[in-house]
Amino acid sequence: MIVNNKIYNFYALLWIDKENEKEIANILKNKCGVSEKYIQKGMHLTIYHGMCRLPGIKLSTTYEIIKANVNETRFMVMAPGGENSRKHINPTKHPVGIRLTKRNIAIPRILELRRSIYKHENQTPIKNWKQKTSDWKNAFGSSHYQAHMTIIRPGSNVNKKLTVLGNIFRKELKNIYFRKFEIKERIKLE
Repeated sequence: MIVNNKIYNFYALLWIDKENEKEIANILKNKCGVSEKYIQKGMHLTIYHGMCRLPGIKLSTTYEIIKANVNETRFMVMAPGGENSRKHINPTKHPVGIRLTKRNIAIPRILELRRSIYKHENQTPIKNWKQKTSDWKNAFGSSHYQAHMTIIRPGSNVNKKLTVLGNIFRKELKNIYFRKFEIKERIKLE
């Protein structure tokens, strides 16, 4: 939403535990050959993104441990259609991330957190919504929700066959631990 040349964004983010982030960075660097300068810092999963304030939602930070099993993750290019290998999408020119499959043990809790936010949309009529948010659909941005996060920045030298990277990653790491849930806003001047 643009108000007085300001763009408003509202986020609900699930942050990876700092020690676990170091472990992921280590695997990417030492086992997958990703240069340290391309490893994402501040790894997080976006639970919800909106472009307006939602009544009843307060900016907050809470702590809990949510465990995700790495065997139910898949590497993807962070670009439209990047879930599947496509000739026109080069992983070295886009961020690369992992998505949690619907079978991942973290999904039930992630969906609980997501529902706790999107249930407030019904109280806020917004023009030009594509659709109402649900467990697997978004009102803003990409139409379909996938629990995913960026772990490699664009410009890296990653293998274009992300399955190779994913197999190494799943062999080396068993679990990802999320520790902090944060609801925040960002207002950007246009």
